[in-house]
Amino acid sequence: MTSVVESETPPYLSPSEIVKQLEASPVRYRVEGKDSPPGGWVDQLWPQRMPSVEVPWVVEENGRRLIREWPVEAEVKALLDEAEPHFQARRYDEAATLYARATERYPNNYVAWVFRGDAAYFAGDAATALEHYRRATTLNPHDHRAWFFQGNALAKLGRFEEALEAWAWCLVLNPRYPVIRQFFRTNAHLGLVIRGDVIVPRGYAERDAEGVSIQFDPNHDPGWFAFANCKALWLGEPSHREKMTGSTEEQFTSVEEMECLASALAVHESQKAEGKMDALDPTLDRLFDIAQEGLLLEVVLFEVGARVHPHVVLTLDDALRQRLKRYVLTHVLVPAGRREG
Repeated sequence: MTSVVESETPPYLSPSEIVKQLEASPVRYRVEGKDSPPGGWVDQLWPQRMPSVEVPWVVEENGRRLIREWPVEAEVKALLDEAEPHFQARRYDEAATLYARATERYPNNYVAWVFRGDAAYFAGDAATALEHYRRATTLNPHDHRAWFFQGNALAKLGRFEEALEAWAWCLVLNPRYPVIRQFFRTNAHLGLVIRGDVIVPRGYAERDAEGVSIQFDPNHDPGWFAFANCKALWLGEPSHREKMTGSTEEQFTSVEEMECLASALAVHESQKAEGKMDALDPTLDRLFDIAQEGLLLEVVLFEVGARVHPHVVLTLDDALRQRLKRYVLTHVLVPAGRREG
């Protein structure tokens, strides 16, 4: 299982305390200068470990939120399949007739209402589409797609503040959703952009036959060297993982990522204070501002947790989802032209 949030965590180690532990360890740690990939070492650090669900449905069992596939009755699937060639050929009225038959027969089927909304939207009837999409989100508020489509319909109707809220919920529920990101790239007239990721790691650690390799791109911010040291500590010292999380099991936990990012930020800010500005990473300036607002957990869940577990947000409580929405509206989905740094 993926550990997301730990409640009572010991204080994070400082960069110098991390180095002391590495130097005192019997594990062999080696530092290697190495060019990082264009997007940093995100794929190596945070590969997807949980499968995606096509249409996620949240069920509560023993006080926990679990992800299931939304059930689609055989009759509904047959009607949707029958409608698909009409929809693809832009015969939206014919498709809508079949979707309506599905919703009349099974009025609680979320998927059928989404398709019925699509038929109305692409036929040019945004008001009817909005009604259908809203019915869909009432039935299944946890899937991102109906929120995205609802935002599009609201924008067509000129209701931009409501559209922004709907789009924000789409990004909260599925932070890596590529369709909404492409949507704002190709619809510049809306005046909104989705900003690039703020966590672009230029440091990395991995086990090898000799111990743990600490890799750092010397062309980037020294803060990422501190980050790589921290990741090495979590790899090579099970006792540290157990102290911080209560378990030696290697899995994603926000505690590890927050400690390592805090280490990177400490060195980054120290370099700035000393006037050493040449190699500083502007994304760490953005991350520092986010951390100062008390939103470091939110950016970790949004950018890192959602890579490892595509539906991680669906397992979170409502209060944390609301904080993620605040993060999205403040730092992710923002007016075009806003300065990146």
